[in-house]
Amino acid sequence: MLTLEKAMIEYFKLSRPDFSESNRDILPIFVASAVSLTSKVHIKRYVPIPSTFYVALIGEPRTGKTAFYKAYFRLFRGTGIGEIPLGSPEAMLKGIESTRHGYIWYDEVSHLAKLIDSYMGTLLPLLNKMYYLDGLSQTRTDNKRSVVVDPESYFVHVYFGGTPTDWSMLEKKAVGGFVRRTLVVYTKGMIPFFSETSLSIEEEKRRAKLYNLTNAVLKALNKIEIVVRLKGLSLLAEKLEREQLDNEKKSMIEEYMYKILAGRLIANLITFDINEDPHTIESNVVLERIKENAKKHGVGFEVWNATSTHAEIYLEYKVNTVEETSEDRDPKITDYLPPNFSIMTYEQLVRSVKPQLSAPDQIIMKNIERVKQWLNSGGNVVISKRTFVQQILHTANPQFYKPVLEILQDAGYIRIVDYVYKGRQAQYVVLDPKARICGNCAHYRDPKECPLIKDIFDFKVAAAKVPPWNEPCEKFEEVGE
Repeated sequence: MLTLEKAMIEYFKLSRPDFSESNRDILPIFVASAVSLTSKVHIKRYVPIPSTFYVALIGEPRTGKTAFYKAYFRLFRGTGIGEIPLGSPEAMLKGIESTRHGYIWYDEVSHLAKLIDSYMGTLLPLLNKMYYLDGLSQTRTDNKRSVVVDPESYFVHVYFGGTPTDWSMLEKKAVGGFVRRTLVVYTKGMIPFFSETSLSIEEEKRRAKLYNLTNAVLKALNKIEIVVRLKGLSLLAEKLEREQLDNEKKSMIEEYMYKILAGRLIANLITFDINEDPHTIESNVVLERIKENAKKHGVGFEVWNATSTHAEIYLEYKVNTVEETSEDRDPKITDYLPPNFSIMTYEQLVRSVKPQLSAPDQIIMKNIERVKQWLNSGGNVVISKRTFVQQILHTANPQFYKPVLEILQDAGYIRIVDYVYKGRQAQYVVLDPKARICGNCAHYRDPKECPLIKDIFDFKVAAAKVPPWNEPCEKFEEVGE
């Protein structure tokens, strides 16, 4: 017996094996996104909040982002969920008015970032309104037709793809809460050139079955609207508070935790057999299976406003951080989702949005090469942190330079030290941690004990006078690792 989540993940692995193997944490996110898009999921908190997904797959070229997106979008064929054509914000608004239920895909963020300063200038404010399904309008006073889209009368997801540099350009121009509303996921793993691997005949047949069954379920879900109430996530508050992330990113993680858990919950309440006839999977069948599995696994379930073409489902589930395991217990939803799946989803989400945990090695090597070029050109070995991020890393965005600083420091390519003089503290970067220079001296943090810097207010002056090839002073004492 398969669940919709297991079927979709297996379909991704058979369709895009290299990408799926390198980016396993991404797959459940797109399962939840597909369910939320087709069934217009809302999260019941104080008031129902639309489970709209704005997802950006960010990574170096040839990590497989575009190919994965195409395999994902293929699942919506025949569901009535259409792709809204790209164009000016005005054209997009008309597309939303006519489509009402669909998705927008920006494959090249670099192109979009360049156009934000011109005719695409109103795009980001439009996307911010679409995120909560606010009313959209463009009133005309000339002969052209006015466009009015009422609140909650549409449901749209937005997907982006691009490199870290492309995305940083777009973020600098972002307005309002665009950054908080977009789930930025960093991809890794390069797709090998001239790969000879292919699926066996049996695997091809299984992929076709998985596609047909998944597509049939998504078609059925398009006639069902689902509201999900999740309880127990407040236990993650302290954990999230400790994360080394900007508050905007923390808010984004909080929102998407609800959305991803809701989508995965639904995807694991829908079960079917691999040999089942897809033509028999209709909305009433899916509704009945959700009801049966909800009852079996202790998930609150209620249906109202049901007609032959529409049904609203209300699900309620208490997210536990510790699940009991016993052979005598009744089946639970964790028979389909792993125990502690809320914690696992949280950790997957945090891993995915942290560039230092998923950035390709090529990005780190580029920054190491920049450090070498700086030193070879005669640059100081000890420089201020600001100089390092602006003139060597060429970025002022903390989201990108913080993880790079951590990796370079952990790998031993740099050392970050605090210098305090007359109550003033500043951070400096030592570009050669093995050099016997002031920045690597135990007395550096207490200038009174150092004969070289005791009378110097700005350590950059001293650092320039003590290059690493000079003999260390008699008081040099290396900092312990």
